[in-house]
Amino acid sequence: MTPTTQSSTQNSISAGELTTTGTALLAGPLLLLGYGVVRLLDGHHGPGPGWTAGHILLVLGLLCFVPAMLTLRRTAAGSGPARRATATAGTVLGLLGIGAVLGQAAVDLYVGAVSADRAAMNTRYDHFQSHPGVTPLLYSVVPAFFYLGLLLLTGALALGRPRRIGLHAPLCVLLGTLVMAASLDLMPVGALLYSAAFGPLALSLLRRGRAEEQSAGCQSRPNGVGTAV
Repeated sequence: MTPTTQSSTQNSISAGELTTTGTALLAGPLLLLGYGVVRLLDGHHGPGPGWTAGHILLVLGLLCFVPAMLTLRRTAAGSGPARRATATAGTVLGLLGIGAVLGQAAVDLYVGAVSADRAAMNTRYDHFQSHPGVTPLLYSVVPAFFYLGLLLLTGALALGRPRRIGLHAPLCVLLGTLVMAASLDLMPVGALLYSAAFGPLALSLLRRGRAEEQSAGCQSRPNGVGTAV
């Protein structure tokens, strides 16, 4: 990232937003990791505390990606029309996918709350998914937009000049997605790959946010006292 571009990006994104985005990029994959671990420990995948706790972690993890994706899209500003368009498309697809997975999680939480056992859950799932459009909307097609959106967004930011994110990020997102698609039992592995994708950027954003907060604090002092950072 060139100094001019970095300065422009920093000026367009507030210190609070940098901190929020960095925290979200750290927390999101870790919450997905928690969901994957709870799911493995809850071997019967039936109603109960494990089912509820796991899905709450999933919901919180997905929600973390909402502000993160919106801020990452903004970092594509000034990077050329192709990269801006790709980043925007990735963000739109990603948010649609998040909405679908959140809808699926809401159904899972409801079914788990009103069912006595796994057999009763399966009966309710069969009835719910028999309605036209439900399966592609909440289970098969639209949820995949989240992973496709992340791949497009990280790819747009990693390729070309100036580079906004490390080249490892889209690769880790791709590997993590393939691992989780192969088996939900591998969700912890996929989540760790997502952490590897976004962790360095998250820490960089947190450092920048703190630096901007300190700079703003120094500039706000009377008579310019302590303005050097």
